Amino acid sequence: MKKKSKGYICAVCGYKSPIKLGKCPNCGSWNSFEEVSFVEDSELNQPISIEEKNTDFAQDRIKTGIEEFDRVLGGGIVKGSAIIIGGEPGIGKSTLLLQVAGAISQKQKVLYVSGEESYYQIRMRAERLSIFSKDLYIYTEQEINKIIGTINQEKPFLVVIDSIQTITSQDIEGSPGGLNQVRESTRIFTQISKKSGMPVILVGHVTKEGTLAGPKAVEHIVDGVFYLEGSRNDVVRLFRSVKNRFGTTNEAGIFEMQEEGLVGVKDPAIEFISQNGNLPVGSAITASLEGTLPIFFEVQALATPTYFPIPRRVANGIEYNRLLLIVAVLEKRLRLKLGSFDIYVNTIGGFKTEDRSMDCALSMAILSTILEKNIPEKTVIMGEIGLGGELRPTVGLERKIKQGERLGFKTFVISSFFKERISEKGINIIYASDIEEARNSIF
Repeated sequence: MKKKSKGYICAVCGYKSPIKLGKCPNCGSWNSFEEVSFVEDSELNQPISIEEKNTDFAQDRIKTGIEEFDRVLGGGIVKGSAIIIGGEPGIGKSTLLLQVAGAISQKQKVLYVSGEESYYQIRMRAERLSIFSKDLYIYTEQEINKIIGTINQEKPFLVVIDSIQTITSQDIEGSPGGLNQVRESTRIFTQISKKSGMPVILVGHVTKEGTLAGPKAVEHIVDGVFYLEGSRNDVVRLFRSVKNRFGTTNEAGIFEMQEEGLVGVKDPAIEFISQNGNLPVGSAITASLEGTLPIFFEVQALATPTYFPIPRRVANGIEYNRLLLIVAVLEKRLRLKLGSFDIYVNTIGGFKTEDRSMDCALSMAILSTILEKNIPEKTVIMGEIGLGGELRPTVGLERKIKQGERLGFKTFVISSFFKERISEKGINIIYASDIEEARNSIF
C-alpha cells in the first residue's frame, strides 16, 4: 500500500518544502517551486541478517568490453545499481548505450526500452553499428506500468530506459516530462534495481543550464550520474563522472564519433592539441587530471585592439570569471595595460575542465599574443595562479609529468613548491614562484 503527500520542490536545486515559497532558501532562485506528490511506501521491509543474504552482487561488476565506459564507471556496471547518463540531444547517448546493450547481450538478455524512437529506427542504428544479438530486445513504450510488467515477464539481465523524460504514469500527477513524473519514475526504476539486483541505465536530457532535466532531485535518487559532453559538430566526446557511489568521481573518458559508433581514444593528447612542433602565437599546452586520467590540451588566446568603451572578454571552454581574474592579476602584478585590448580565449576541441592548473598556461598564452612571441615547442605549463600572482601547486603533478614525458614533451613549467620533489631524468623542469618568474623563463 502506498500513500501520497502533497508538497513543493525547487525545480533548480531540488529543495523540498511543505508550502510554496517565493524564493528558494537553498539556492536563492525566485518562483522556482512546483507542486508535486510524494509517493511513499507504507509497508515496512523486514530486517535481514547480513549473513543470511548473499551480498556478493554488490561487488560484482559487469564488463561491457568498452574500456573507456567501464573505467569511468569504476570498472564496470555494478549489479543492482541505477545510473543516469545525461547529455544534450544528438550528442550520442543512444548510440553509446546501444553499443553497451549490444556488448552485454552477447552473454545475457538485455531489454532496451525506448520512449522516443520506433523499433525500426533503433534497428537501423544497430545495423549501422554492426550490433546483432538474439538476446537484445527492443521495447517501444512510455507507460511505466506496462514497462514494469514487461520487465517482470522477461526478467532481463540489464534494462536501458531511453529516456526517462518520456516515461509517464496515470498514477503520478503532472504532465509527461514534468518534474514530478521524472522524479517518481526514476525512484520506481531505482527501487526495482535494488530489489532485483538488475542494473538499470536511464537516459536523461540536459537543460539549457547544462544540468539534468529533473533536475537535482533526480541525481540524488540514483547511484551514479554521468554526462556525455561535447558538440554535435565535434568528433570528440567527453564521458564524465559527476557522481558515483561505487567508484571515483570526476573520472573522464574520451570517445571519438566514427562510422562504427563511439570509439574510445587511447591517446587523448592528440585530440586537444592542434598541431605538433611549434605552437602558433597565443597558444600554450597544459594538463588536467580528470579522475585518474591526465589529459593534455591546448589553450589559445587572442588580443586585439578594442573599439568599444568597455573591452570584450570572451571565453570558450574556460570559465568566464576565471578569465577575468587572470586578466586582473596580469594587469596588477606584471603592470600590463590590457584595458585597450579585446581578449578571446579558447580550448581546442571544446575541452572543459575544473582543474585550475591551466591558470598559468592561460596567462602565458595571453602574454604570447600580447608580445607576439611563441612559447617554446614541447613545453607544458601547469600551475594555479593566486591573487598575489604566486604560482600554487596542483594535484597529480607527478602523474601529469610522467604522462607528458611519455607523449614526448621535454620542458615543464611548474610551481617552485615542487622543487627537490620531482626527479629530473631526461626532462627539463623550470620552477617558478610567480607569474613574473614564469614569464621571464618562457620568453
